[in-house]
Amino acid sequence: MHAEFGMVEVLGTDGWMRCIEIERTVPIPTENPDELAAERIDIDEAWVHVRELTPADLAKDIEGLRKRGQLLVDTMDT
Repeated sequence: MHAEFGMVEVLGTDGWMRCIEIERTVPIPTENPDELAAERIDIDEAWVHVRELTPADLAKDIEGLRKRGQLLVDTMDT
């Protein structure tokens, strides 16, 4: 987990630095601003210091992941 980017994947290492993959969900606008026609996922890479990363704990981080759009399952019991 990264404080700014949420759940990331480590792609490579160089000493204390880690190359991470960042996924961002970007809405695609429509003619009507109240409609959401689609979203696209942008994937970027960034180098961050290893101390900026923490192991993912889904039980602890689930609400933050939902707010970021990185967790798309409904966690409500029905």
